[in-house]
Amino acid sequence: MAQKQKRVYSRQQYKRLFKPQRYTKRTVIKDREYGLFWYDWLWQVLRPVLMVFIALLLVAGVGVTAYNKAYDSLLAPADEKDTYVYSFTVNSGDSVTQIGRKLENEGFIRSSKMFKYYVQFYGLTNKLQSGVYDLKKNMSLSQVASALSSGEATNERTIRVIPGWNVEDIADYLVQVGAITEREDFLKECQSLDSYMGYSIALINASSSPNMAKRPFALEGYLAPDTYRVYLTADAADICRTLVRQMDNVYNAYFDSEATYDESGRKLSDGMTYGAKGVTLTEDEVLILASVIEKEASSLADMRKVSAVFYNRLAAGMKLQSDPTVKYMTGITRLALTNDDIKVNTPYNTYVVDGLPAGPICSPSKNAISAAIYPDETYLNDNYLYFCGGEPGTGTLIFARTSEEHDKNVAVYRPLWEAYDRRAQAQETQAR
Repeated sequence: MAQKQKRVYSRQQYKRLFKPQRYTKRTVIKDREYGLFWYDWLWQVLRPVLMVFIALLLVAGVGVTAYNKAYDSLLAPADEKDTYVYSFTVNSGDSVTQIGRKLENEGFIRSSKMFKYYVQFYGLTNKLQSGVYDLKKNMSLSQVASALSSGEATNERTIRVIPGWNVEDIADYLVQVGAITEREDFLKECQSLDSYMGYSIALINASSSPNMAKRPFALEGYLAPDTYRVYLTADAADICRTLVRQMDNVYNAYFDSEATYDESGRKLSDGMTYGAKGVTLTEDEVLILASVIEKEASSLADMRKVSAVFYNRLAAGMKLQSDPTVKYMTGITRLALTNDDIKVNTPYNTYVVDGLPAGPICSPSKNAISAAIYPDETYLNDNYLYFCGGEPGTGTLIFARTSEEHDKNVAVYRPLWEAYDRRAQAQETQAR
């Protein structure tokens, strides 16, 4: 088979056949019509379509951004993390404006004006009925409006007593949520021991305390922190009974102080005793100690360490020198106490009195009661005698064995406490 010969071009032939093309304005236009840009007609059709599509995307983006911003500031839940059920009261004759303002003031919605517009737009004005409703702060505005217009009012309300509240804190809260109308009614009930001993073994045991007469409120420390459902018709005495009975349940879970006897009345065994490091406490004294621990620490671990420090100081014959006991009867709220503050002579000031204060200074939590019964063994054995607060707002505590270590800790953190107090005072002044 004959081999095909390769064609050879001369330089002149090559230049003539493959002459390079230099682009000019004219050649570019020509190529767009007939050459490389033969699809120019298609671009002419697609370009306005793409422009409209891009414009719609921009408008949609702006719209979504505006909606999200409006939702976050006006329609979103007031507090997405708060799942607690609160009682909200709509009084007979309340207008939509009044209901909206009350919802905003109590932290259920972000905007009372938006609530009014929403209710009017969806025609819910005449469906808002008086009564008490269960609401959560993680409900959106539309969910709040739906709940209030559902007609599902209840004859009960939810109340919540927070660990660390004292009697006056509880009274203020009950007035705020509409559970009682007069603060003094509740305080008067809390001064009456005899009215409630029939409902509580704990109060019967506490009644033998030699310091009972020194306590401004006999029920202080004996109103259990918890969440309750009470009738709308419940008065101050009804609520006190409910809280006292619950405290007896807590009390019975931690204490077993009753002695045992045989059929002839002979004592078989004494009741349990409480305390540590040679310090023996009654049940009432355990609750007093627990109330001080509650105000000093936040976590169970720190509560047990604080308990160990207090037991070590009691065993050594030292004063407790607890700041919260100074504040109980003086109303002082500053973190940094002055020398004049700690010299105030009250039966609760443990910078002045020996041992425990005259009575509980708040309603202690179960953790605080447990810590008062079971102090931290390591801190107890290592004889820790001091602690102070760390950086304000963190809840941290700094512990020390010796007064020298403690003084160094106080020197570091006291300026931070004083700065915090100045900011708090400035904010309070500005709020006025």
